Amino acid sequence: MSKEYNIGIYIRLSMADEDTGYGSKAESDSIGNQRMLINRFLDNHPELSGCQRSEFADDGYTGTNFHRPQFTQMMEKVKHGEINLICVKDISRFSRDYIETGNYLECTFPFMGVRFISINDGYDSDDYKGTTGGLEVVMRSIIYAAYSKDLSVKTTSAKIQMMKQGKYVGGYAPYGYVLHPTIRNKLAVDPEAADVIRRIFREALEGNNTSQIARSLNDDGIPTPGQYFKNKHPDKKKFSNMSEKISWETVMVYNILKNLVYTGTLVSLKMKSCGVGSKKRVVNEPIIVEGTHEAIISKEDFELAQMVIRGGGRNPTRKQHDYPLKGLVRCGNCKRAMTRRKNKAGIRYFQCIHSVNNGNTDCPVGRSFPEMDIEKVVFHALTQFLALAQKESVQNREVGDLRKSAIKECAEKIRILQKQNEQHKASKLRLYEKYAAGSITKEAYIQQKAVTDAKIAENDETIQRSHERMKELDSETSCSDEKLDAVCEQYADCKALTYELTHAFISAVYIYDLDNIEIVWKFKDFLTTSEGEAK
Repeated sequence: MSKEYNIGIYIRLSMADEDTGYGSKAESDSIGNQRMLINRFLDNHPELSGCQRSEFADDGYTGTNFHRPQFTQMMEKVKHGEINLICVKDISRFSRDYIETGNYLECTFPFMGVRFISINDGYDSDDYKGTTGGLEVVMRSIIYAAYSKDLSVKTTSAKIQMMKQGKYVGGYAPYGYVLHPTIRNKLAVDPEAADVIRRIFREALEGNNTSQIARSLNDDGIPTPGQYFKNKHPDKKKFSNMSEKISWETVMVYNILKNLVYTGTLVSLKMKSCGVGSKKRVVNEPIIVEGTHEAIISKEDFELAQMVIRGGGRNPTRKQHDYPLKGLVRCGNCKRAMTRRKNKAGIRYFQCIHSVNNGNTDCPVGRSFPEMDIEKVVFHALTQFLALAQKESVQNREVGDLRKSAIKECAEKIRILQKQNEQHKASKLRLYEKYAAGSITKEAYIQQKAVTDAKIAENDETIQRSHERMKELDSETSCSDEKLDAVCEQYADCKALTYELTHAFISAVYIYDLDNIEIVWKFKDFLTTSEGEAK
């Protein structure tokens, strides 16, 4: 009776293979060719034609290592006994690593009772039971490995040459651009995404830091680059598992502000692989070519933006325009940033622009809030905050001194007890020597040893409790408290509201009305603790 097989059909195609067409179709023709060849082979062999088949296809994965999702899934089924025959077009589809290939063919598969067939190589493990696959299989694997290295070198050399010519060789265009519809290896501006890029640079040049820009984009519901690509390419697996949630983060904004591509410059090969099949990458001398595509941002604005980033959100060229509440004032209802304006009399005021453009809103429609009035409220709150913080700082220093003293006592107690335990252990050794020499009886030895062990155990418990107490005391020292103390000391003698003062202590100022203003402080832990103690 013939053996019943559960067949695993394994198909692989690398992006570097010559017949791939660089993944221009959802599933390449070569994948289809492999599938057709394997199924035809199985259909033509009566013992295999009626067996259950499962297909595993890794499209776009290298054969120089085994970090492939479908390969991993297939091997899991092999481990659970769900597959006992693997069929491939040729050994290179299975792997180009001849050492690991030999390990699978000679050790792993025979041990697990798995039959392996490579059609084009004429290899069937059933023909080699009790032996290796012969020199021919080994040589084929070595040739495949050498071919893979040669192909990698040729592909890399060709790409480097294209990079030096200013050609774009990435699979997807960076956010703000699309692949040019008619010219290969060239970028074209994506108008919709480019508007967001311009907005990010504009807000940076206005003095906003990356956190403020990210918050602004989130408030206005602007899709993140990943979400934008997902909406543009719903059929691409790369973006299929992306969350629907729109959430800009500071690192996204930072990366955009640092990317020279928006000035019409291509920067390529910043990192390079350590070798064929290796995932380890090292820093490399980049290839920089200017004027390769249409710029979204001028070089002058880009350089200014870099100065803003280095300055933590401050634009050095516009320092004179930094007013105390810059970037902090928001509408209490819609939470959007309020606009700062000046009337004909030269009086500055804040206004919710959303209420101006949208009459159907809970925002204070048509209301303007004089900057001077808001500054008075904020400065009064700041002086109270500083007074409370300075009082708390004195108390913290006193408590800190007591805490340090307690930690020192614990450390001294641990030192003494550890020394005692060393003495007890030496005593136990002497006790055993007496027993071994016959100076004391076995009963006396056991009794005295038990007393000494009890003393050691008691000391160990005390040492453990002392260590735990030291950790508790150490954890009570808050880094935020230390930072608050330093900031309070810096601004202790501040007599007027300044940009530096407000941004050192305040995250946001929400205006509901002139008599209803909410201030969000940066040191929330301190406020919570103070309120709890006051109650």
